[in-house]
Amino acid sequence: MRVVLLEPPPSGQRESSAASLAEALAVPRISLGDLMRAHISQGTELGTQSAEMINSGRLLPDALITAVVGDYVVRATDAGFLLEGHPRSAAQALALDELLRELGQPLDCVFYLRLAEEELERRVLSLTGRRVCREDGTHVFEPSQEPYVVPAACGVCGGELYQRAVDGDNSVRGRFRSFEAMQEPIAQHYARQDLLVTVEVVGSPHDVAARALAALREHRR
Repeated sequence: MRVVLLEPPPSGQRESSAASLAEALAVPRISLGDLMRAHISQGTELGTQSAEMINSGRLLPDALITAVVGDYVVRATDAGFLLEGHPRSAAQALALDELLRELGQPLDCVFYLRLAEEELERRVLSLTGRRVCREDGTHVFEPSQEPYVVPAACGVCGGELYQRAVDGDNSVRGRFRSFEAMQEPIAQHYARQDLLVTVEVVGSPHDVAARALAALREHRR
């Protein structure tokens, strides 16, 4: 089974549903970031090109990103996959469609995970609770569970904790809005192909995965 996962940015390590979904579907979980890092560490031609562009501060072109994904897909079509972190634009989605069409391995579905209002508020509270030590910027406090209690001092060195501007309420909500706006054209692209399965994100990653599988079965009826 070949699946693309469109999901909101996490607010902590436990947030991603990708691992639970991949396990439930019995397919490998792959991410663009992991594929890119593997090419760079192995010194492949694609990795060398990517490293040069990244080190010079340039954005990677869609053609290079698609080539990195394609290199994996060509070698793993029989195993299927759950792909996260790609595509990030309608142009990349079109390129992925063309690649898979050439291989005779089109996508089976695209899961679009959307935050329920209560989950959005929970993530905003978690991210706005992040604090950094003034004495040592590597000491970062991230609340891991509710209630999100913020300590008065750094637990490592006792230094004063402060909230960065990027962790303020407006900034955090703005990032979620921007991310959803970026994903919407991609979601519409797959909806027109009747591949989109929308799932509400609430509860644990396991809960979300179970809800996604139920939605997929309903979609295929």
